Amino acid sequence: MYTVMEAILFLMLITEILQDVGSGLSLRLAGTYNYCEGRVEVYYEGAWGTVCGKNWDLKDAQVVCQQLGCGNAVEALPWPKFGSGSGKIVLSDVQCKGDEFFLWDCKNPGWEVHNCNHQQDATVLCTGEKYRPAGTEGDVVYMQLVNGPNRCAGRVQVIFFANWRHEVCSEGWDIRDAQLVCKELHCGNALAALTDGSFGKGNSGPLMTKVDCSGSEYFLMSCPHEYRPATCGNYNDAAVICSGRFWIESNWNARPPLK
Repeated sequence: MYTVMEAILFLMLITEILQDVGSGLSLRLAGTYNYCEGRVEVYYEGAWGTVCGKNWDLKDAQVVCQQLGCGNAVEALPWPKFGSGSGKIVLSDVQCKGDEFFLWDCKNPGWEVHNCNHQQDATVLCTGEKYRPAGTEGDVVYMQLVNGPNRCAGRVQVIFFANWRHEVCSEGWDIRDAQLVCKELHCGNALAALTDGSFGKGNSGPLMTKVDCSGSEYFLMSCPHEYRPATCGNYNDAAVICSGRFWIESNWNARPPLK
């Protein structure tokens, strides 16, 4: 049985939640195809506005992710990774404890009180994935080798269902993984599985790491792997050189001659 005090506290909590739900406020992450990562925006007084990244941290991001049903926070960025917003900046200097139900319940100086610009729009990345409807450009799955002399040599890049992350981390990357890439791209056999950053670093984010192909798979995404790591850590982006006839050695003098 509840004590009288517990019942009163419970009613106070429910009342606060209902007040917030009926306040016309709403929250979203904008600028990507994934509802669970993007620029933080709050619907306030009939329009969407951004949140300034001043003092933005992982506890603030955690409240956002939990409010949206997107799991836990992976990153809290005090700048607009997915592009700046427009309109009003409705919140700033948000200081959450991490257990609030709504972002606007966190300590803050008040609505539209700020000294910020849209280059400071807060960004959040959550563990969850809720993709916008398919059918838009980028909603396909394909792989390519980039920054090399031709399509059969370069850094591995995977375009997956409009995900902004494209890179493959080199942790655990070996010749069996490279062989699968070459086979999938119809580029012959793998000559090298490169982990030294030979073909540069991508400017998106890591989609896969710890890839562990057995050789029986038909697609790289079918190989066991860790999906959407926060970063590649101390590892470079994975790269491949295949034996396919598209390799033109004279166009890539930076590498030693292939035997």
